[in-house]
Amino acid sequence: MISRTFSLGVQLLSKNELKFGSVILDIGFEKISFGLFKNYALIHSITFPIGINHISKDLSKVCSLSTEESNNIIDDIDFSLKDDQKIFDENDFLKKIYFKNSNYRKISKDLVLNIIKARLDEILEKLKKQLIIPEFNQNSGIAFFLTGGGSKLFNIEKYFSKLFGENIKVINNSNIKLEKNFSSSLGAIKIITEGWETEAIPKPGRKNIEKMGFFEKIFKIH
Repeated sequence: MISRTFSLGVQLLSKNELKFGSVILDIGFEKISFGLFKNYALIHSITFPIGINHISKDLSKVCSLSTEESNNIIDDIDFSLKDDQKIFDENDFLKKIYFKNSNYRKISKDLVLNIIKARLDEILEKLKKQLIIPEFNQNSGIAFFLTGGGSKLFNIEKYFSKLFGENIKVINNSNIKLEKNFSSSLGAIKIITEGWETEAIPKPGRKNIEKMGFFEKIFKIH
């Protein structure tokens, strides 16, 4: 068994990033995975059952919008959450073009942004607790990376910079030209075929194991 987060880091991060310390945040549709690498090892990882789809569901439920309408908003919104949102009209209401399946009604910018911010703040709070570990020192030059489908959202790294700092970078399809699933698979292949400094190496067995009898193999009778 090979950790998906570990194999993803092996494929996407450089040797220096794996050695001197990196955090990789895999933002998925239904979950978010956190991995902390140092000295070529995955020293801490955790997966939360919260993803970008949960933000879309929040919008859909609170604003009585369809899933398609909510997804369109998530795709177009600026996740730095500044005042110059292009999805709102001059009166700070959601533009009519986003009501594809629902009747138009006034949905304020403040409501939309507060819904999104509430869920993002929940994610940041969960991640913040993962950084309180001896191996982590934010001032030691550790690198921070976002990947996964959610990393493609416009300016999503700006929001996560509140926790990780301005040096956070996005690794997505435009950089690696591969889907995340293929990246983790390639990382696993690399670990299996090339070996890895931090993997457990089995103790060599007896060379004449094939000559051992049935009970001797089980009970190690000599």
